[in-house]
Amino acid sequence: MKSISVSQLKTHLSREIHKVEKGHSLLITDHDHPVAILTSIKDSEQKWLQIAEKPMKTFKLKTTIQVKTDPLDLLREERNR
Repeated sequence: MKSISVSQLKTHLSREIHKVEKGHSLLITDHDHPVAILTSIKDSEQKWLQIAEKPMKTFKLKTTIQVKTDPLDLLREERNR
């Protein structure tokens, strides 16, 4: 697997994407630390596309939180420590 830095990938993104489309994989590094792998999505992995296309769920909180102290007072107290 080829390794490429984030800065190199930004510079040559189109070229590297074409390589990935042909079946190659890239190990992406940031300051010589691996951070991600870029690989193509094969026909057998279409389930990942379906998962990625689903909208994210949002939730509403049913309860409210009541604060008896002024948040600004808490902030001032924290800053004075």
